[in-house]
Amino acid sequence: MRDSLAVLERIKKFELDEQQRILAIELGQEESLQKKLNQLTADYEKEKEFAMQNPLLCDFGAYTDKYLKEKKRMEKKLAAVRAKIEEIRDIMAAIFKEQKTYSIVDENRKQRKQKEEDIKEQKMLDEIGTNVYIKKHQE
Repeated sequence: MRDSLAVLERIKKFELDEQQRILAIELGQEESLQKKLNQLTADYEKEKEFAMQNPLLCDFGAYTDKYLKEKKRMEKKLAAVRAKIEEIRDIMAAIFKEQKTYSIVDENRKQRKQKEEDIKEQKMLDEIGTNVYIKKHQE
């Protein structure tokens, strides 16, 4: 029975490691999207400044429409990645809880087994002591 718990603990550890790897990838994607969004906003501000200085050279309204569409698209992607990250964290919490449960059950079994062995040892020592007492008093 103890071996099965050890196997289950290792399986949960493997699953946890796998989820951590996936989480790292998703966090990287989130960071990348956030950088792109920040760069898009910075580019828009530069373009806005240029348009204010040169009102006859460009159609800033069309650029603004394109910017808003791109920003909305990136924000949706970012929200989806963040939702996936939250889902992965929930999965990791559940896996960790199961792993901890197996660990606690295993520890309880070890303690119970040790207690049983201690009781057997004490009974044996008591019997030896009783036998020695009886032999001493019979002589």
